[in-house]
Amino acid sequence: MLFVFFFSVLYVDYIDNCQALSFIDWDVKTITAGDYSIEFDIANETYDAWKKTYMDETNPMSENAQFKLFM
Repeated sequence: MLFVFFFSVLYVDYIDNCQALSFIDWDVKTITAGDYSIEFDIANETYDAWKKTYMDETNPMSENAQFKLFM
């Protein structure tokens, strides 16, 4: 009877650890850009000041790319 108890405890612990590793594997495989993105608020005045001062219409980069580079 004691053997069955220990076997059951070890089996449940084994299944628990397998599920934990399975979750970690799934979590690593489903990493997205949102996991590493940040969000912050800027004032409209800040954007307007950037556009007047740093925005270059002749630059082949888009406005969005230029602003990202500035930030």
